[in-house]
Amino acid sequence: MSAHEAIVESKHGSMTAAELVAHRHSGSLAMACIEDTAGFRALQQDWQVLHRACPDATPFNSWEWLFSWWQAYPALKRLRLLTWKLNGRLVAVAPLYLTSEKTAIGTQTGVLRLLGDSSDSDYLGFLIRPEVVSTVMEQLGNWLATDQAWDALVLRELPKKTLLPHALREIADFHGFLLRTEYGLCGVVDLPRTFEDFLRSRQPRFRTKLRSLLKKLDESGFTFEADCAPGELRRRLRSLFALHQRRWEQVGEPGVFGQAAKRMFYAHFVPRFARSGWLRLFSLRDGDTYLAHQLCFGTRGVTYLLQEGFDASIPSAGYGQMLRAAVIRYLTAHGENQYDFLGGFSRHKADWGARAGKSVHLVIGRPGWRGSLYFKLPLWLEQAVGA
Repeated sequence: MSAHEAIVESKHGSMTAAELVAHRHSGSLAMACIEDTAGFRALQQDWQVLHRACPDATPFNSWEWLFSWWQAYPALKRLRLLTWKLNGRLVAVAPLYLTSEKTAIGTQTGVLRLLGDSSDSDYLGFLIRPEVVSTVMEQLGNWLATDQAWDALVLRELPKKTLLPHALREIADFHGFLLRTEYGLCGVVDLPRTFEDFLRSRQPRFRTKLRSLLKKLDESGFTFEADCAPGELRRRLRSLFALHQRRWEQVGEPGVFGQAAKRMFYAHFVPRFARSGWLRLFSLRDGDTYLAHQLCFGTRGVTYLLQEGFDASIPSAGYGQMLRAAVIRYLTAHGENQYDFLGGFSRHKADWGARAGKSVHLVIGRPGWRGSLYFKLPLWLEQAVGA
């Protein structure tokens, strides 16, 4: 091996010298578009290996999450799962689907979106090994330029640290696509070393309330559960659904778990996350009666809060806040770095110490009247309202 090859290999980490030589030749990186569920399912093991190797990996772009989502929400969607393999090894995935959407003036548009694009998902995106990013993005740009089925590409809920916006800007400039960057908010609590440090950082009145709730938890005989045996998972999940629905029905709202597809999605991904070691199902119960649940999952020092449900029949009991305080106490004791509320930012989250973070949304329109109209119409309508 030459000195130059040795230097390049050290930069590319897991690639061997032979792979690097092969990678220099066009065609060594094989791109494919999977359009059927069987092909998606068959990627499981290779996807899991890739997921562990990618710096942009989150539970939301795992095979477990996205395949579960596809099983629950396939209606009116056509799978466009782009994969790249180097010498037979999966090195990149762009998990997309194609759907037809109607604009505000009634025109139909072919839109490519990320698998998982819904109210449940945050921190989506592609999975690409760092050593092949430039070639993958070049091939992606060529595919977008030649595929005639799409008019707009909408990539929502990308993590702020992702390199995709820059790479897609280069693709858009090269191929003459329209590109707009938008932003969403999320709330993230950076956890200190100890729970006492967390309490000291809160406002005095709120700190006093949390101490009172935890004292009640510790002295009342309530049980805080941080683990869930496989045999208990279904019962705990049904209890979460029921408590969540009951609280929303009390204020005249339908609640998300009234949808069969939503319950199916959770029934698929929750046990898969449990097997992966990511599931964090926290519960509070009084005897055999569950009072509150937080369905979380965690990896790489971050615990994400996805859904919660609590008994709101006695508002002054504060079971939801009691459980959240117990969860944060548990996480600090176990060395977690962050507690991520996901999905927007509010005063309530700020009270718990959350800072406002950003997620990135990209909208790309291809040349042509349909793509341009889809891209520009929301801006025109916004200007009209403001005029």
